[in-house]
Amino acid sequence: MTSGPSMPVLFDGCFGWLHPAGGRRGVVLCAPYGGEALATHRAWRRFAESLAAAGLPVLRFDYPGTGDSVGEEGDPARLDAWLGGIRAAAAHLRAIAGVEEVALVGLRLGGLLAAAAAREVGADALVLLSPFPSGRAFLQELRAVALLAERPADAPPAVGPEGIDSAGFRLTPETAESLRALDLARVAEAPARRVLILDRPEGRAAALAERFRALGANVEEAPFPDHARLMSSVQHAALDCSAFVRAAAWLAQELAPGVAPAGPGRTMEAPSPRLRLPGAVERPLRFGPGAGLFGILCEPVAAAAERPAVLLLNSGATPHSGTGRMSVRLARRLAARGIASLRLDLGGLGDSASKPGRRDGLIYCRDMVEDAQAGLDALEAAGHAAAVAVGLCAGAAVALHVALADPRTIGLVLVNPGRFVLGDGVTQEEAIGSAVKPAAAYLPRLTEPAVWRAILPQGRRASRVARGLSERAARRLRIGAGRLRAGLTGRGYARDDVLHAFQALTDRGVRTLMVHSAGDVTLGELEAQAGADGGRLRRMGGLWMERLAGADHSLMERAARERFAGLLDDLLDRIGTGATGAVRGKGPGPPEGTGALRVNHATGNSPA
Repeated sequence: MTSGPSMPVLFDGCFGWLHPAGGRRGVVLCAPYGGEALATHRAWRRFAESLAAAGLPVLRFDYPGTGDSVGEEGDPARLDAWLGGIRAAAAHLRAIAGVEEVALVGLRLGGLLAAAAAREVGADALVLLSPFPSGRAFLQELRAVALLAERPADAPPAVGPEGIDSAGFRLTPETAESLRALDLARVAEAPARRVLILDRPEGRAAALAERFRALGANVEEAPFPDHARLMSSVQHAALDCSAFVRAAAWLAQELAPGVAPAGPGRTMEAPSPRLRLPGAVERPLRFGPGAGLFGILCEPVAAAAERPAVLLLNSGATPHSGTGRMSVRLARRLAARGIASLRLDLGGLGDSASKPGRRDGLIYCRDMVEDAQAGLDALEAAGHAAAVAVGLCAGAAVALHVALADPRTIGLVLVNPGRFVLGDGVTQEEAIGSAVKPAAAYLPRLTEPAVWRAILPQGRRASRVARGLSERAARRLRIGAGRLRAGLTGRGYARDDVLHAFQALTDRGVRTLMVHSAGDVTLGELEAQAGADGGRLRRMGGLWMERLAGADHSLMERAARERFAGLLDDLLDRIGTGATGAVRGKGPGPPEGTGALRVNHATGNSPA
């Protein structure tokens, strides 16, 4: 059997990916909900690729109102829409790949949904990965996770009359009520002839297995040892998962009697599918070297004259849809204002290809500047010669560097930048572990003997903070010496002198918006680079700084996202229509002495 490269597909308002193969047994992947879907996105993609390599055509997709699909999470009848999406996905897979059997594979809430839809889909096999046995069980866990999550002091309660807010996603009361009616222990018929259940040790799927067996299904059970690792972070989810290996082997077992092996799979998908929205059209793009990068171009039906496009970069290691679907909402909001955007996945993240020689899921990688420039190339090919780069967390560092490297970037939006320099890349966990707050946050506690007892012997977190503060002080001295040297000789700025880089952008006429959540740990990096509260940057022309009260680091709070969207609107209005003549070759290049901030335009490579 053969498999081919994956391809984006659209059906019934749903966005998805087809992973072609030559077999006549196809697989529809039913994703988990919310933050779990973001954490497992890369692993889910790898799972689909492994199934296709085993000869099984695969369709993975975004439920209506999630990911890149049409709709909103607050729309009515979400449960019906999600189940309808699974039915539509199975029908589309049958039509596009010519499969004669369809298996459903569901992870977490996706397992519950897959089991609920299986009989109507006519599924021949069903794989449930750490499934919720009922909607009530899902709601209990979601509510507990939401209540236990750390929230900004001024944020509204996570559970209230408007629903359950968790990881930037909201489950409405209507959707919750619909889910309460789902209970697999009460089904009157087996969901499929063959069922595989892989569950975590503390899971409650054993009763499901007994119920399905009593209804005549052939049920196999096995442990899901990788569950905690898979769900804990994007970086961990990028690793191989033994449960996925077991599921792939089970699904690739001999086809049912009477079903012969097939030749290469067939496809009928248009080469450039388009998703039509009210006032906008979205189309998936493959671009960059070897077409290895992926993004969604969102263009307004009625474009505003001569307005720059917006380049939306990954937030940390989160896929291009953004935390809480923020990038999708921003793109469609911008389209309503007549502004085009491209939300893309940098190399090794989301749906873009892996980068040769490095692990998936890394952030703060210097070669991501090349990826972002490829995004600018894609925008220019679509008729958008100038752009505003927008990045949150690690995406902010990439946005800064692409602005320094490429004069087509005429505006810059940095949200909670954890670092301002790029290197060989770190995991999200390493970046979080190395973050240090402003010195003022620690000084009051340095008079406490207990703090010193923790620092001096073995207190790992306290010693990390002390080390971070001392390194920050040494860096400021080194950068200051470089500025003194440059003042005398005209050269010699420190390689990581961020103020010098921002001054170069200001001199080029780039408008910059820098946003920090009030009290965010990244304010420590701002202090290290620009002084208390970023004072030196605040005095710089062309740069506008804002604080968001009641906001977390990733802007998961809905009110904070709305305030940020308004700030982005204001910046775009300030830029207006007069600056879109900025194209490659115009304006000064990156400033001398910025080292890792300097990119060679011929190769796209950055010095160490």
